[in-house]
Amino acid sequence: MRIAVFADIHGNVLALDAVVADLERRGGADLTINLGDCVSGPLWPRETFERLEALDLPTRARQP
Repeated sequence: MRIAVFADIHGNVLALDAVVADLERRGGADLTINLGDCVSGPLWPRETFERLEALDLPTRARQP
């Protein structure tokens, strides 16, 4: 089983796109999980959220 883990994207949609493209070039994964810290930061939070929403990945929510 091939597992891909995304984490600490911090609103950097350009880096997210690069990682997704690299994952596709490598043949994908059986399971891809987003560990969080997705949109915090000054870059492109809305665009990053929209891209992640389209990917429909299981995402770990921060626990209080």
